[in-house]
Amino acid sequence: MKDYKLNDWQDFWKIFDELIDLLSSDNKTIIIDEFKDAQKYVNGMTDGWYEFKFAFEKSLKSNRQHLTAEQNGIAEFLITTLNKSLANR
Repeated sequence: MKDYKLNDWQDFWKIFDELIDLLSSDNKTIIIDEFKDAQKYVNGMTDGWYEFKFAFEKSLKSNRQHLTAEQNGIAEFLITTLNKSLANR
Protein backbone atom coordinates (compact mmCIF):
# COMPACT_ATOMS: atom_id res chain seq x y z
CA MET A 1 0.00 0.00 0.00
CA LYS A 2 1.29 3.42 -0.83
CA ASP A 3 1.78 6.13 1.78
CA TYR A 4 -1.19 8.41 1.98
CA LYS A 5 -1.00 11.97 3.19
CA LEU A 6 -3.98 14.07 4.14
CA ASN A 7 -3.92 17.83 4.04
CA ASP A 8 -7.69 18.23 4.23
CA TRP A 9 -10.95 16.33 3.96
CA GLN A 10 -10.85 16.58 0.18
CA ASP A 11 -7.81 14.28 0.31
CA PHE A 12 -9.76 11.89 2.55
CA TRP A 13 -12.53 11.64 -0.03
CA LYS A 14 -10.02 11.16 -2.87
CA ILE A 15 -8.63 8.13 -1.02
CA PHE A 16 -12.17 6.90 -0.30
CA ASP A 17 -12.95 7.20 -4.03
CA GLU A 18 -9.75 5.32 -4.85
CA LEU A 19 -10.95 2.49 -2.58
CA ILE A 20 -14.32 2.53 -4.36
CA ASP A 21 -12.53 2.35 -7.73
CA LEU A 22 -10.50 -0.67 -6.58
CA LEU A 23 -13.65 -2.38 -5.37
CA SER A 24 -15.37 -1.55 -8.64
CA SER A 25 -12.59 -3.16 -10.67
CA ASP A 26 -13.20 -6.32 -8.59
CA ASN A 27 -16.99 -6.12 -9.15
CA LYS A 28 -17.68 -5.81 -5.41
CA THR A 29 -20.87 -3.82 -5.92
CA ILE A 30 -22.56 -4.81 -2.64
CA ILE A 31 -19.59 -3.54 -0.61
CA ILE A 32 -19.46 -0.36 -2.71
CA ASP A 33 -23.15 0.24 -2.02
CA GLU A 34 -22.62 -0.20 1.73
CA PHE A 35 -19.62 2.16 1.77
CA LYS A 36 -21.51 4.74 -0.31
CA ASP A 37 -24.56 4.44 1.98
CA ALA A 38 -22.28 5.11 4.96
CA GLN A 39 -20.89 8.18 3.17
CA LYS A 40 -24.39 9.67 2.99
CA TYR A 41 -24.30 10.30 6.76
CA VAL A 42 -21.62 12.97 6.36
CA ASN A 43 -23.41 16.31 6.44
CA GLY A 44 -20.84 18.67 7.91
CA MET A 45 -22.02 18.04 11.45
CA THR A 46 -19.88 16.07 13.90
CA ASP A 47 -22.73 13.59 14.47
CA GLY A 48 -22.78 12.80 10.75
CA TRP A 49 -19.07 11.94 10.82
CA TYR A 50 -19.65 9.57 13.74
CA GLU A 51 -22.57 7.92 11.94
CA PHE A 52 -20.40 7.53 8.84
CA LYS A 53 -17.59 6.03 10.92
CA PHE A 54 -19.89 3.51 12.63
CA ALA A 55 -21.56 2.46 9.36
CA PHE A 56 -18.23 2.27 7.51
CA GLU A 57 -16.63 0.20 10.29
CA LYS A 58 -19.62 -2.15 10.44
CA SER A 59 -19.53 -2.75 6.70
CA LEU A 60 -15.77 -3.19 6.73
CA LYS A 61 -15.96 -5.70 9.57
CA SER A 62 -18.57 -7.83 7.80
CA ASN A 63 -16.80 -7.65 4.42
CA ARG A 64 -13.13 -7.74 5.41
CA GLN A 65 -12.64 -11.33 4.17
CA HIS A 66 -13.86 -10.29 0.71
CA LEU A 67 -11.34 -7.45 0.36
CA THR A 68 -7.78 -7.64 -0.90
CA ALA A 69 -4.89 -6.72 1.40
CA GLU A 70 -4.61 -3.37 -0.41
CA GLN A 71 -8.34 -2.64 -0.06
CA ASN A 72 -8.24 -3.54 3.63
CA GLY A 73 -5.17 -1.35 4.12
CA ILE A 74 -6.82 1.67 2.54
CA ALA A 75 -10.02 1.14 4.54
CA GLU A 76 -8.01 0.82 7.78
CA PHE A 77 -6.13 4.02 6.96
CA LEU A 78 -9.44 5.84 6.47
CA ILE A 79 -10.85 4.49 9.76
CA THR A 80 -7.68 5.41 11.65
CA THR A 81 -7.76 8.91 10.19
CA LEU A 82 -11.41 9.30 11.18
CA ASN A 83 -10.77 8.07 14.71
CA LYS A 84 -7.88 10.50 15.18
CA SER A 85 -9.88 13.42 13.81
CA LEU A 86 -12.98 12.70 15.88
CA ALA A 87 -10.90 12.22 19.04
CA ASN A 88 -9.48 15.72 18.55
CA ARG A 89 -12.88 17.43 18.31
